[in-house]
Amino acid sequence: MKNLLIIGLLIGGLSACGNSDSKSETPTVSDPNQFLTLRETIEDDLEQNNAVAASVAIYKEGEIIFAEAFGEKIKDSGVAITPDTLFQLGSTTKMFTGLATLQLIQQGVLSKDDKLVNTLPNIQYPSVQAQTWQDISIHHLLSNQSGLSDSYIDSDSNSSLVDYMTTGYPQYNRQMNPPGIFYNYSNPNFSYLGAIVEHLTQTPYVEHMQQSVFEPLGMSRTWLDRSMVIADGDYALGYQEGDEGGIFMTDINQIPLLPATSPAGAETWSTPKQQLKMAEFLLEGNTDILSDDWRKEITSAQISQEFLGLPKYYGYGMFVEEGFEHNEEWYQEKIWQHGGNTTAYTNLLWILPEKKIAISIMSSGGFDDFSSSMIAALESVTELVSPQETPVIPTEPNEYYKHEGTYSTGELIVSVSEEDNELYITIPEFDAENVPYEPKLVPLADKSFYFVINDGVDMVTFLPHHDGGESAYIVNRNFVGIKDGY
Repeated sequence: MKNLLIIGLLIGGLSACGNSDSKSETPTVSDPNQFLTLRETIEDDLEQNNAVAASVAIYKEGEIIFAEAFGEKIKDSGVAITPDTLFQLGSTTKMFTGLATLQLIQQGVLSKDDKLVNTLPNIQYPSVQAQTWQDISIHHLLSNQSGLSDSYIDSDSNSSLVDYMTTGYPQYNRQMNPPGIFYNYSNPNFSYLGAIVEHLTQTPYVEHMQQSVFEPLGMSRTWLDRSMVIADGDYALGYQEGDEGGIFMTDINQIPLLPATSPAGAETWSTPKQQLKMAEFLLEGNTDILSDDWRKEITSAQISQEFLGLPKYYGYGMFVEEGFEHNEEWYQEKIWQHGGNTTAYTNLLWILPEKKIAISIMSSGGFDDFSSSMIAALESVTELVSPQETPVIPTEPNEYYKHEGTYSTGELIVSVSEEDNELYITIPEFDAENVPYEPKLVPLADKSFYFVINDGVDMVTFLPHHDGGESAYIVNRNFVGIKDGY
C-alpha cells in the first residue's frame, strides 16, 4: 500500500468457482440493463484515473454473475483486454499468505503463539531491541501488531526472501514499538510469514503457494512467478508511478522485481474471476484447504484499527469492518475487504458476507481510485442500506491534556502541548532543517488529528498504554513516537 509523504522525513528515507478462466465461465444475465450504470461508472473511473484498463467480476450466492473488461492491454495498442487478462493483486496477497500460515498451524507445524525469532532462526535484530524482537509472535504478524516499520531499506531484485528477512531487514529497518500494543499496518509482517512458510516447508514460498493455496482453491492462473506470467502472455500493462514521475509501460520488465516483498503483495498476478474463488472459500469454506474454525479466524476481528472511533478491525490478512464510507456517508453493511497497490496496479476485493456477495476490481494503474465503480457494482446486485452520518467518535478537548508530552521516534523528537483547547506540535529537527510544517494539530475524530507538512497532510493518532490513561504513543503508519517515561 502507498506510503504517505511523512515516510521520507520521519524515518530517514523511507508500498471458487471452477478450475480455469476459460470463456465457458462467462456469465449470462437475464436483464440486459442490470449493469448499464456499472459499465458507465467504470468507463468514467478509467477517464478519471491513469489506468489503461480495468476488469470487474461479481459473485453472488454461489456463482459469478458478471465478468467484463474495459480498456487496452497496452496504451494505444488497440488490443483489448478480456476478463481473463492478468493484473497484479498487490496487498490483497496478504490473505493468501495468511491462509498458508494457518494451514501450517492446523497441521501442528506452527502455533499462533510461537515467537518469530524461535520460528525463523538467525534473525540479526539489534541487540538494543532484543527483548521486543523476541516478543513478536505469529499472531502479531498476522494481525499487524508487530511494531515493525513499513519499509524495505536495502532490498533489491537480488534479495532472496529468507536471507533478506533474517539479515537485511532487521539491520536496516527498525522496530518502532514493542509488539502487541496496537495495530499498525506494515508489509514486512507478511514477508516474515512468507519466510517462515519457506523455512518450515523447505520449499520456496512461490512454489508452496502454488501447490498448497492457489491450486487447491482452483486458481490455476494465479502466479507469483513472473516467468509464468510472461509464458501465459495475457497480461495488462498500464501506468506506473515512480520517484521521477509516471510512465505508461510497454514492457513487463519495467515493473520492479523485489522477491522479499512477494508475500506482502509485490508480485502476485491474477484475474477478478480467479480472485473470487478465494472469496467463495471465505464465504462457504472448504475443509480440504482449511478447517472452518481456522478459516473464520481470517475474517474475525483480531484488533481494532483505531480509526476515528469507527468499528473497523483487522483479521488475519483481511480488513473486517462493520460498515463503509462513501461520499462522506456511512453504510452500515458488514464487509470483509482488502485493497492492493503496486507501483503499476490497483486491486479492490469487497465481500458482503451477510448477502453472499463479492466483487473484485483490478486496474492497470498505480494507486487508482475505483471506489465509485465498487459502489455501482454493489448497487447493481443488491439494495444497500440507507446511508447515514458517519458515526465517528468526536474529539474531547477537555482530554487534550492527556496527549501533552515529549515523544521520541528514534530519529525525531515531537513535543505536544495544549493551548486554549488546541494541540500544537514542535519538531526541533524539522526546524533546524527548515522543513515546513504547521504546528497546529487539526482534530478529525476520537484521538486522531491531521497536520500539514510540505504542502501535504498526514494523520496521527494518540494511543494510551492502558485504557483511559494518558497517551503513551503518537502513531502513524510510517512512524511511532513513544512518550518520555514509557
